[in-house]
Formats: sequence, structure tokens, C-alpha cells
Amino acid sequence: MTRRNALKALFGGIASLYLPFWMQPADASARLPRCSGKLSLYNLHTQEELSIAYLNSHGKLNPRALKQLDHFFRCHHSDKVRHIDPRLYMLLDSVQTRLGVHDRTIQLVSGYRSPEYNRMLRSRSSRVAKQSYHTRGMAADIQIEGVRLSDIKRTAMKIDAGGVGVYSEFIHLDVGPSRTW
Repeated sequence: MTRRNALKALFGGIASLYLPFWMQPADASARLPRCSGKLSLYNLHTQEELSIAYLNSHGKLNPRALKQLDHFFRCHHSDKVRHIDPRLYMLLDSVQTRLGVHDRTIQLVSGYRSPEYNRMLRSRSSRVAKQSYHTRGMAADIQIEGVRLSDIKRTAMKIDAGGVGVYSEFIHLDVGPSRTW
């Protein structure tokens, strides 16, 4: 499969990048091969756990599950909830599937960040982006229980579906433009 075909499969074509979620094709599994449709998560800040099937048996996005995931990914500082781009959930699932570690929990370090929280973080560190994809519901900082960060990085880079940033304690993944740091 060529890189172009992989990206088309991942996102359902470039047009889907610009369409709101409710206008995108409902068959998510056709856009992202090698997805289980399930996530098992642990939020390091709220100590919440969530195991959920976000795709139904027909490969379509489950709106009720997406609401639960959006709440799980909320800003832990302000408790604000934002709609998270479902492609992020599919990217996390795809990374986990390709690594063969669905028996392991994805540990969420940071999901959605309210603009206020992002500004506070920026005042403390130059490594926090002013227009962070976290504030758009398009990014997650993660670890996977028992998996080396270098393995997560390598796998995410092979998928080539957005940004991959390596930090000492976590990997940043987003569904923005493809880039690494």
C-alpha cells in the first residue's frame, strides 16, 4: 500500500479533514484499517478508567461512546468537555493494534486542554504550543502500560497520520499535519 493510499484509508480522503464530524462518512472502519474499534484507557489526573467500544459491529461510530470518550478526555484543570475528533480515537486504537498490545491500557496524560489551561502551561514552559492541537480536541499525550515510548513513536510515525512528539514521560499524538519533534 502506498503512503497516499494509507492516508486515504486512514482519513477517508483529504476532504474529510475539512468536514465537520457529522458530515463525514459513518463507516469509520473503512477509513482506518487495523482498528479494533475499542479503547481501554486510564486518566492519570482523574484516576478514571474507561474500556469502551467506540465502533459498533458494523464499523460505524457509536455516538454514545463518543460522548463518554469526550468526557473522559476533558480538561482535568477546568473540567471543560469538548468534542474530540474521532480520528484521534482511531489513531490511538491503530497504534495500540499495530503494537499488538490491546491487553494494555493507554494512560492519558493530557487530552483536551481549555484555552485558559493551555495559557497557564505556556507561561511555565516554552514547549507548549500557543495554538495547541489539545485546545482543538485533536491531540493526546499518552503512555501505554509496559510499552517503551520509542516503540509508540516508531509505530505512530509509520502510520503517518499527524503529529508525533517525544517527551521524557509521554508521546504526543495529534491528527493535525504530519510532523515530528
